[in-house]
Amino acid sequence: MSYLIYAAILVAVVALFALITARGRVHPFIALVLAAFAFNYGVGWSLSFVVKSFSVGFGQSLAALGLIVVTGALVAEIADGTGATARLQQMARGWRTRTAPLAVLGLIGGMCSTPAAAFAVLNPLRRGIGGDSPRSALTLGLSLSAGHGLLIPAPTVLASLTILRADWGLAVAIGLPVALLAIAFGALFARASASGLPSALDTTTTIGGTTMQAPRRGALALLVVSLVLVAMLIVQSLGDIASEPFGGGNDRHFILAIGSPALLLATGVGLLLLLSWSWEKGGLSESGWAGRALAKVAPLLLILGAAGGLSKVAQDVGMAEMTAEYLIPLAPASGALVLVLPFALAAIIKTLQGSSLVAAITAAGMMMELAAPLGLGDPMGRALAALAVSAGAMTVPQINDGLFWLVTRAGRFSPPAALARLSGGVLVQSGLILACLVAIRAATA
Repeated sequence: MSYLIYAAILVAVVALFALITARGRVHPFIALVLAAFAFNYGVGWSLSFVVKSFSVGFGQSLAALGLIVVTGALVAEIADGTGATARLQQMARGWRTRTAPLAVLGLIGGMCSTPAAAFAVLNPLRRGIGGDSPRSALTLGLSLSAGHGLLIPAPTVLASLTILRADWGLAVAIGLPVALLAIAFGALFARASASGLPSALDTTTTIGGTTMQAPRRGALALLVVSLVLVAMLIVQSLGDIASEPFGGGNDRHFILAIGSPALLLATGVGLLLLLSWSWEKGGLSESGWAGRALAKVAPLLLILGAAGGLSKVAQDVGMAEMTAEYLIPLAPASGALVLVLPFALAAIIKTLQGSSLVAAITAAGMMMELAAPLGLGDPMGRALAALAVSAGAMTVPQINDGLFWLVTRAGRFSPPAALARLSGGVLVQSGLILACLVAIRAATA
């Protein structure tokens, strides 16, 4: 069977998923499990294949992202319980705009090891700044996507630059202004397509049996903790630099360990309790903050695991790479529009199998020998090609992607609504990025 047919089957499965989850008819976790088996049935692979691949992907997703999501949930619950979230919401009401701070957070968080991890640790702060509105979730998600596709040291950008032997200085000079433009567009798109109505939280808190206004110290503690966790994830990204001093040895292992899920959990919870200087009796017990946070986040963890399982099934089939190869003969022989090829290669691979880093590495590998023949062998051409790959590797998040589900749940979107708003928003945003890269090539060629 042609791999193009495999890709078409996956698209049909996603459409069917959206249909059966509309208006809550089927829980997303159940629907994702069914989607994996439906896709496997469609491509005609054995039952043992889908069971093994799904199980591996489920476990990998929970190990890599699940504990970070738990960290964010615990931080959010403590911030709610101590009044920090409500106090931050109260402070934000006096700001001229709440969009700009969220866009800046997305720009910074885009440099983290993964955009999903960045969203998880920034979500408690987003709930305060953005009032826990659907618009704030979409704004942060689109900002993270743009930043992760264009800024060093995001692993997708590092991989593309390294494989294509592109100049990092040029990549920074091009990537930063294009990222700012894309993030601004994402904020406008979120404003036009999602509600900014905040959810109401009580701005008082009870400490020692006395009800009082939530202290400003708690809001500042939440801000500090969120930025510390983001900084740890950015440092972890440096471990993906394939040269000294980070390319090997104990230094690299230490850097990678800094952003490990267990360390993020211990640092986030411990630092927030220390800085907020507030405590609920039995706060870390099953009946306190910890129990409430775990109960709230459990459905999301199951969804993330199932999404990882579906992604792994799609990866193991191998259709993404083979489908992308059909695009190579269609590329223009020369000119600025040749940048469409590296972007499209990465976008096809990302959309079909879910992993941005895998998409960036694979697409950059395909372009390695094609860059010079297509007229992209000069320093500017290689830098633009690398950025086109990394931007394409963020396109399009859908049901097999962790960031998709984090934004969906945080924004309280139905899966079909998230496909329209987040997936559609990233698609248009990435199209803008590609247009900017093509224009730069046309002006400098």
